[in-house]
Amino acid sequence: MNNHKKICDRIFKLTRGTQTEVIIDFRQSALTRFADNVISQNVSNTDTNVSVRLVKNGKMSKVNFNQNNPAEIKKSVQNAFYLLKNQAGNSGSLELLKPSKPIIKTKNLFFKSTAEVSPVFKALKIKNLVKKCKAAKQTCYGTLENGWQKITVANNLGLYLSHKESYIAYGITVKDKDGFGWAQQGANDINLMDFDKTEETARRKASLAGTPIAINPGKYTVILEPAAVADLLMFMNIYGFGGKFYLEGQSFISGKFGKKVLSDKISIYDNSIDGPSAGMPFDFEGFPRKKLPLIEKGVVKNAVFDRKTALEAKTKNTGHGLPIPNIYGPLPLNTLVSPGKTSVDDMIKQTSKGILITQFHYTNMLKPLNLEITGMTRNGTYLIENGKTKRAVKNMRFTESIVKALNNIVCVGDKTITMFNWGKISAPALKIKDFNFSSSTEF
Repeated sequence: MNNHKKICDRIFKLTRGTQTEVIIDFRQSALTRFADNVISQNVSNTDTNVSVRLVKNGKMSKVNFNQNNPAEIKKSVQNAFYLLKNQAGNSGSLELLKPSKPIIKTKNLFFKSTAEVSPVFKALKIKNLVKKCKAAKQTCYGTLENGWQKITVANNLGLYLSHKESYIAYGITVKDKDGFGWAQQGANDINLMDFDKTEETARRKASLAGTPIAINPGKYTVILEPAAVADLLMFMNIYGFGGKFYLEGQSFISGKFGKKVLSDKISIYDNSIDGPSAGMPFDFEGFPRKKLPLIEKGVVKNAVFDRKTALEAKTKNTGHGLPIPNIYGPLPLNTLVSPGKTSVDDMIKQTSKGILITQFHYTNMLKPLNLEITGMTRNGTYLIENGKTKRAVKNMRFTESIVKALNNIVCVGDKTITMFNWGKISAPALKIKDFNFSSSTEF
């Protein structure tokens, strides 16, 4: 089903006289999983999902299917017309978008060598990791996955846009006695991957994590590595910058454009055009995307909008529409936190007492308005004393407002790492004071 133009043309012939949107999402992936120093699973999957949305006289219907034979397409379109005919009343759906504004070309994100990484290549990489772990009496677990995706957004008003990108992701957990260490790396281009560094990071963290100690709950200076920062940003992207939440007054930036709400040490952008979090240069309505400042030096610059929420807010569409309908409204999917000038090593050296956190786990929202969340540390939590990482700490539960935490930034890391987390989030490490740990745990 990779011939998206042919599928669209076939659908449009069946829907003449009715505005029709087609979104085609093709994905091909291959994953190798390993556990207890042994490859345990090797799977691949090819899948195409087609959605057809009809709009007429304010009414809307939508169907999804994953077969491209003429009979299935015809049946699905007939179902869409049946649903449209039987809509109870005007749903207020906007007419579809005509192609007008030019699409800014994104940097190349598709690499054939990445999309076609073989199972043998992955097996040899994992074999190398296992060899090192066995020599050090460690045990490794994780996944090595690659693939590619092609998304097409088209309608019968003349819009036809396609985007494709490849990816590879390597996630490792290493066990060393009672300690665990974790590391992850992902990229669109396999040539940007440093497999040895990812493996060494997970193994080193595990070796430092043995025999962890318990410390009392309370407020601590913390150094959050990029994966932990990305976890915070995921919640901020959804509940903070989304146009639907902004309009409903549920966002921490509602009514605060131009006002300082976070530390002046932090700037956040949504940038699908270039940089480490680049992605699709148009949204799921076919509207062009561009680099958009969300927070600059702590000051609110923008929320993100699609066509509907932009009309309600009486502002410009920022090109962040998701497939219609959806419960979240428009969201940023290519977030970048600007790096600072301080390395993680220097953050540690400058800390008299604190906690180094590798990763958060099982984070959940408590209070959306101030972005208060709770969760646990995982796979590498260490006590810092007198500028040195002393020993591992038992995992702890935190309860903290992201808004408060990002007002307490001491310094920002000099390098970003891109995480695939509800889109792409490129984040540096952050040193934050008075981070609240509500309880300790044995887990």
